[in-house]
Amino acid sequence: MRIINILTITTLLSISMVNAQHRSVDFDAQMAAYGLIDIQTLDDDIFVELKYSTTDNFVGEDMYGELERAYFEAEFASRVVKAQQILKRRHPEYTLLIYDAARPISVQRRMRTIVEGTAYEGFVADGSKGGRHNYGVAVDLTIAHLDGTPLDMGAGFDDFTEAASVKGTPDNSDPETRAVDVYRDYIMELSRRGVITLSAAKNRILLIEVMHEAGLYPYRREWWHFEEIISIGDTRKKYRLLDF
Repeated sequence: MRIINILTITTLLSISMVNAQHRSVDFDAQMAAYGLIDIQTLDDDIFVELKYSTTDNFVGEDMYGELERAYFEAEFASRVVKAQQILKRRHPEYTLLIYDAARPISVQRRMRTIVEGTAYEGFVADGSKGGRHNYGVAVDLTIAHLDGTPLDMGAGFDDFTEAASVKGTPDNSDPETRAVDVYRDYIMELSRRGVITLSAAKNRILLIEVMHEAGLYPYRREWWHFEEIISIGDTRKKYRLLDF
């Protein structure tokens, strides 16, 4: 028992030291150094509520510390702003609400460590090369009322059930397989089957239509995640890994 307790204490101290070191990193300064854009400097009507700066996420931990702003690669940021403009033209009473944006690779690796051996392990990349968030070219977001209340999308953020999906086939770089009608048909089928409500289905389709018009496409298993129609291999060649 004594040996186990010593090992447990040592492990906890090690984790505490890693967390303290992690919190000491100035993510805002690092984002700026990498040339990323704070989305609210382009459009301050866009709402930002970074879920990984809270414990309201699937790992149940604050991963970002003091970071509260959403950063993107410049071209990608312009697409998000365009989506906001499209949404406001169609529905002045709504706004985009961002849940996650650029994610440092250190956070990705820490996230993977936390979920290893759990049911979430398969949903989190190990961070060896980085995913789209780790290059500043992915956004997790929803639509909200002007008081900040999100529209019902049928499943919450970080939901890994069928109810969160928007497409039944794998994603690729063929625009025809990622057309609005493809998503609309699948989502309406979810509604017909009673997986999500008709109202939620319509809200989800609205979000996809707005983002699609701005040149961004959803990831098939996550209604909130949008990206360019470019392979992950080409993403890694085109953009710079957020290596901090």
